[in-house]
Amino acid sequence: MLVNITNLSKPTRFRVEVSDNGVGLDDERYEAFQTIDTDYKVKKGGKGVGRLFWLDAFQKVSVESLYFEGGELKRRCFRFVLGNDEQIVEEELESGYVGRTERGTTIICEGLRGTSYQDRFPKQKPTFLRYFSAHFIADFLVGSGPAVQVNLDGDITQYPSETSKLVIAKELNTGEFEIDGYGKFSVKGFACDKEASTGLDGNHQLHLLANGRTVESRKVDSLIGFPAVNIGERDDLFFHGCVTSEYFDDRVNEGRTAFNIPEKILNEISRRCVERVRNDVLAQQKEQYETKRKGNYENFVTRHPIYGFDDAETQLSRVPYHANSAEEFATGLVKYQIRRDEERQSAMEKAIELLEKNDEIPSSFEDTLEKTVSELQNSERLALAQHVVRRKLVLELMDNLLRRVRQIDGKKNDFHLEKTLHSFIVPMHVQGNNPSEKRSRAHDLWILDERLAFTRAFSSDKRFDDLLIGSENPDRADLIVWDFASGLGVADPNFGGEKVDTSRPLDKVMIVEFKKPGRRNYGSSDQIHYQITKYINELRGEEIEGFNSERIRISNDCVFYCYVVADIVGDLKDQLSTWPKSANGQGRFMSLSGDVNGSIEVIQWQDLVNDAWARNEATLFAAGLKRS
Repeated sequence: MLVNITNLSKPTRFRVEVSDNGVGLDDERYEAFQTIDTDYKVKKGGKGVGRLFWLDAFQKVSVESLYFEGGELKRRCFRFVLGNDEQIVEEELESGYVGRTERGTTIICEGLRGTSYQDRFPKQKPTFLRYFSAHFIADFLVGSGPAVQVNLDGDITQYPSETSKLVIAKELNTGEFEIDGYGKFSVKGFACDKEASTGLDGNHQLHLLANGRTVESRKVDSLIGFPAVNIGERDDLFFHGCVTSEYFDDRVNEGRTAFNIPEKILNEISRRCVERVRNDVLAQQKEQYETKRKGNYENFVTRHPIYGFDDAETQLSRVPYHANSAEEFATGLVKYQIRRDEERQSAMEKAIELLEKNDEIPSSFEDTLEKTVSELQNSERLALAQHVVRRKLVLELMDNLLRRVRQIDGKKNDFHLEKTLHSFIVPMHVQGNNPSEKRSRAHDLWILDERLAFTRAFSSDKRFDDLLIGSENPDRADLIVWDFASGLGVADPNFGGEKVDTSRPLDKVMIVEFKKPGRRNYGSSDQIHYQITKYINELRGEEIEGFNSERIRISNDCVFYCYVVADIVGDLKDQLSTWPKSANGQGRFMSLSGDVNGSIEVIQWQDLVNDAWARNEATLFAAGLKRS
């Protein structure tokens, strides 16, 4: 078969001639050709309606055929027209046109019709050949297609040899197998270079054939699971499987462009075919993939324990076979997690409802309650493990941040990492009681004090004239907290807290200053006592704009708990030499007296982190974790 193409880049002048060397359209075949839905080629699956689609794509379609009759070579020429009566119009060769000289038939299609074809048709030679190869690849792979020579504006490409170059391994065949309810099937498989899938949706392909011709190609990447097929030294190949069966032969539509089979059944057949390929043809790679996949899942559960609510085999059976990443595992399992939580909650609510009634308690109640409580405890254990895993990572990152900040002391990115350290504990330039500040909802203030884990009543690196009503002071403290213990400050109604009487002034406030780890130089204006006292005097007796724009007054005799996180070295060590040591002997402590109530405690950075590790030691141990 010859395919001659000219004017590829000019859609309205595009021309393709398809020629064969068959017996030609003699009277018998021509009569069948003119008959719609003929059974002339029924043994080959032909329906006799394919010619009706030509004029949908092309402006002009004509046919020239040479055939023998009574030992004499005769010519038949006709063209197709869009009309209500006769669509086939016989005609003579155009003047000057030589035409065929040997037996066979030539179909000439000219000018792409409509913008949908003109815009999408590939206009570059390499692109056209890739799409041509992809469209007919199954026919060439199984050997059902004829030898084809494509002449593309003078460049010759031979098929199936062009397709054969893309086949790295063949005979990946399943043999015949039974699918219950649908009969016998077989898959003839090939491992191909990635170019074989160009122009197709997806990488791995299942080609569904009827009567030896491709009807539909389906991507089966998710069913295969592994991203590529390994053959020899190649680990980047794509699988192409050609499926044949009588079930398909008997259920293809007239144009052989689709099956008269519900999509649900086609999906089921495709799934069963790919399972057969995985189990029989790619068994070794399947085993390697599943071992690696299970390892990935176990790593995922280690990092996200809340998803480990069943054994690994059960959980992996609940997610798609191609699921291999944390996000894919979570997406597949979250619905099961929600169902379990809903069932547990419902069971607990029913138990409470039963106890509140005066009805007789059934004898099975004890077993039901024991099971429900056990499942609830297991859920709590997983949630705790998830919580502890995150805290462990936070503290390990904190350890490493401190080390790096000390290493780069005085270098170009010195200030950058110093800001990162502050932002890591709590976002900078935010006020926690502002509901529009989403960043304020995510902080790790528990590193400073466990009571701050869920606080929203704080100001981080905000100017006093932004925080205090009527203030004109542009200075800013690193961190101010006015609700650092549950019940001791103003609750947050935007986050589930109860609305309280704001007429009562605040009597407890926390101030925190972060000094760069390893800092040694502190000038006369950097006196810790002076800086903290200045902040306190700015706050005493003033008003903070709280939740829902309510004003919260800070009492004049408010107790200020002030902390300075720093390394006590260099000038700071001299500055604090007269201060009493804190309980662990590493920090320094000063009580405030006179007009100011409270204290200042200087905590070393490493002590801050070590204390956080110590507070979480029990839960780390319970989760089977430890400090690296």
